[in-house]
Amino acid sequence: MSLNLPDSLKGAFVKRPENANKYTVGTVTVVGGSGRYIHAPVIAGLGARTGGAGLVQLVVPDASRIAAGALVPEATFTKLVATCVPPKADVTVMGMGLGISVSTEVIVTRLLSGSRGRFVLDADALAILASWYGRTDGYDPAKGQELVLTPHEGEAAKLLGWTKEKVSADRLATAREIVDRYGATVVLKGAHTLVVSDDGKKVYENNTGNPFMALGGMGDLLAGIIGARWAYLKNDPFLAAASSVWLHGAASDAVVKAAVDPSVANTAAQVGSLRVRLDG
Repeated sequence: MSLNLPDSLKGAFVKRPENANKYTVGTVTVVGGSGRYIHAPVIAGLGARTGGAGLVQLVVPDASRIAAGALVPEATFTKLVATCVPPKADVTVMGMGLGISVSTEVIVTRLLSGSRGRFVLDADALAILASWYGRTDGYDPAKGQELVLTPHEGEAAKLLGWTKEKVSADRLATAREIVDRYGATVVLKGAHTLVVSDDGKKVYENNTGNPFMALGGMGDLLAGIIGARWAYLKNDPFLAAASSVWLHGAASDAVVKAAVDPSVANTAAQVGSLRVRLDG
């Protein structure tokens, strides 16, 4: 399968140096999970590993441990409680399956309030953020704090206090408004996912992916990939997010192509090697 990487993303997949180690290629901490959604953060961890993270650190409830051990055995484990201290990382990915409660609000508040660092906020972390700032003037990231927000249209409506109909009517205006209110790079998910930089000047509209991606857990996987690519690229959240969206869709396209085209052999190997080949 040929991979037609858009010119705007050419700098996203840089060849790894020969002396790379697990710390130099990026560490990602994933915070999420609850009694109802025990596997969501594990899926994000899989995304981080596939996206190239050298070290994945899972902060998840005990209920997630078996799946984490089976599916991401190389990841470290920290039990998710209100008082836990997530391990430091190049990027922290937060919110998948977290649930909304007093304890999870404490976790999100404590991690974001005044904290330096890079954060990818997804799912319930977005809902908690929206409950603080969605109907006000917005959120002002602390000095040294960078955010990537990954809402679908329903979450975008909550972040802005808008109706879903208003969001759907003009997705680009929606994404730019979220950028303005939250000072974040925004990934507005859906068909032709939009990525807008934190200054509103750069826009990427994705053209990979297919309807078979309408599946629970796809957003969790994408959040993990974004975390890994950002941890590797360090200082370019827009390029990290846009290239992750492209890669996520391209991998799904490879699976679908292999399913309908007998000439495409060894699907698992193809999809699993996408990122490796792109990184040289």
